Parts: sequence; C-alpha cells; structure tokens
Amino acid sequence: MPAARKLGLGLLGSLVGAILGGILGLFGGLGYTELVAISGFEGYSGYVVVFWMLGAILIGIVVGPILVLRRMRRAGQR
Repeated sequence: MPAARKLGLGLLGSLVGAILGGILGLFGGLGYTELVAISGFEGYSGYVVVFWMLGAILIGIVVGPILVLRRMRRAGQR
C-alpha cells in the first residue's frame, strides 16, 4: 500500500474516530450526570459532559487510524 494512501486513510480514521468519540462522549457524559445526579448549579453538569466528550474525542483520534490501518492490512493479506 502506498504511503500516501496510508496517510489519507489514517487521517480519515482520525476524523471519523473523533466524530464518533464526540458522539459517544456526549451520551456517556449525559448518562453519567443522570446516573450520579450531578448538580446543574452554575453549569457544573455541562463541564462534566464536555470533559467526557473531550476525552472520548482524544481516544477516537488515537484509536481510529489504528483500526483503519489494521483492517486495511488484513484486507490486503486476503
């Protein structure tokens, strides 16, 4: 696989991973605030949800390209 294709797929994996991570982080943070009954005083629950989202986005940025490139390598071996 050419290096430019690997780079492009890696960047695409990062973008998709960040988007999916943000969505999952949003729902995870909202669920956490409801489960633990975090107070909405002065927007504290919003800070918690943003923290979850940013963490999930960072994880998605790292994991996305790894999964895409691993899958492409398996597809190339067949």
